[in-house]
Amino acid sequence: MAVAAGSATVTADYSGLSASAALTVSSSSATGANVPQFHGDTYRSGTNPNETILTPANVASASFGKLFSHLVDGYAYGQPLLVSNLTMGDGTTHNVLFAATENDSVYAFDADSNAGSNANPLWQVSLLNSSLGEAPLTDGPIKPVTGITSTPAIDLTTNTMYVVSMQTSTSAGATYRLNALDITTGLPKYGGPVTISARYPGTNSESQDGYLNLTASCLQRAALLVAYGSVYIGFGSCHSGWLLAYSETSLTQTGVFNMSPNLDGEGSFGGAGGVWMGGAGPAADGKGNVYVSTGNGPYSATYASYGNSIVKLNSGLTFLDYFTPYIYGYMDCADADLAAGGLLLIPPSGSAPMQALAGGKTGKLYLVSTDNLGQEQDNDTGATYTTFFEPDLSPPYERTCTSTGLESGTGEVNSYEIFGTAAYFNGSVYLGITPTAPVPAPMRRFVYSPGSSQPLTPSDYTPTDYIQQGSYGTTPFISANGTSNGILWMIDHGEPLQNGSGTSQTNATLRAFDANNLGEGELYDSSLAANGADVPGYGIKFTAPIAVNGKVYISTGHDPVSTPSPQGELDVYGLK
Repeated sequence: MAVAAGSATVTADYSGLSASAALTVSSSSATGANVPQFHGDTYRSGTNPNETILTPANVASASFGKLFSHLVDGYAYGQPLLVSNLTMGDGTTHNVLFAATENDSVYAFDADSNAGSNANPLWQVSLLNSSLGEAPLTDGPIKPVTGITSTPAIDLTTNTMYVVSMQTSTSAGATYRLNALDITTGLPKYGGPVTISARYPGTNSESQDGYLNLTASCLQRAALLVAYGSVYIGFGSCHSGWLLAYSETSLTQTGVFNMSPNLDGEGSFGGAGGVWMGGAGPAADGKGNVYVSTGNGPYSATYASYGNSIVKLNSGLTFLDYFTPYIYGYMDCADADLAAGGLLLIPPSGSAPMQALAGGKTGKLYLVSTDNLGQEQDNDTGATYTTFFEPDLSPPYERTCTSTGLESGTGEVNSYEIFGTAAYFNGSVYLGITPTAPVPAPMRRFVYSPGSSQPLTPSDYTPTDYIQQGSYGTTPFISANGTSNGILWMIDHGEPLQNGSGTSQTNATLRAFDANNLGEGELYDSSLAANGADVPGYGIKFTAPIAVNGKVYISTGHDPVSTPSPQGELDVYGLK
């Protein structure tokens, strides 16, 4: 592994691979805020409440726009991360922006400037072992190469970043590794990296001698979670979904759970309970529990198969509880993943316990108590509340799916799908959808009233035509100063990079709205003709923005897929 720091290069040897802490949440440092994990914290709340610069009054085309971009050696499918006031290995202090690419590279940049000495990365590291001739996959599910796909996670108490890389070599074939990097230097820590492997008892069609084995046919798409002294890693896009836990300091495996070890998926949809969550990741409640939503696959409590479910496990990944929609048969048959969207934990309020909120391809939202997820019951009576995104604007309709496989059924759906993760701010939930037909609102606020008979009340929504059909939705991020000056940031991915062969991709669009009045229209739109210099790169499927210290950061593609060795870019927006 070579670590480039400015113009100097530090060499570290990766040839010898070796096989509860407090929660990390978005917090304010001496000079700014931190976003160390996907959507800011372990609740996945999607809010930075320490923003003192950006306000609804100054986020406008005349005063706000694209400031600069940092180029990277491949597409960054994960969300950028940011640590403020970080003293680097050379003694300088920066607000530092981190990104990881499909080319198996990790970058640390100055977050505030690309001029002078800050034009180069503060450090850059390749996680490939050149002595083994390693390279990212060229025949993987993401084009043109598959390397680091998930959002890494940073433990601020130890200044350690955890990254899962995928690589291939002639001698070892395709493998996954867990890397622990010092965020001040990029150098490896704790004797890492370690090769990821897992076995789990099971009897489905891929079992051998009574066990399932994690293989490189899986995609590690879900964002990493750091909590309770462990790193949690989800896998999907293969026969059955996996969740693994590794110790933060020893990098040894501390837990394994498979979502459907005894049953196969439905017909051509061979997957069974993948943990992919639309690029979001497992969530932690601070009480020793971890939550995930799962993808298409069979449900059977008798056979311990939990497709299309919300699953609760303890920190060692012992199964505790679940919620499964009663239309699971339809969802399995129709490939209507619950895990198409991420999961949000809403803090407890008064006597009302913490709630978990998830939604997927049927367009329905499920709110469940973390004290009792509700299991599988007729008409979802075990849930705290269920609602469609637009029950008042675009009524749901019934569809039936029949199959010669395991599952068939009828379920209510709508003309949109949820591929994003909701954000929580100031007593409201914010969520975006991707339309499958023209629908009134792509982004909506729900007033949260814990303990009431209708805890999620649909409220204001953005005007129409703010997100393209087939764009795979949007995950909002909210910047605010406490409970004031709330701004909702969203990306319209357009025709994202993974959606085409090199000719159909379109530029992403960054949009901003007043979080307290979505219906008044945009505060800012990077696609407007007046903002020609503000246009970001090509949209990347499922990517999400962050807003910190007066700036907004998004990952996009600098070049289309058809370009040899296409670059990615980190676009930085702020006050001009």
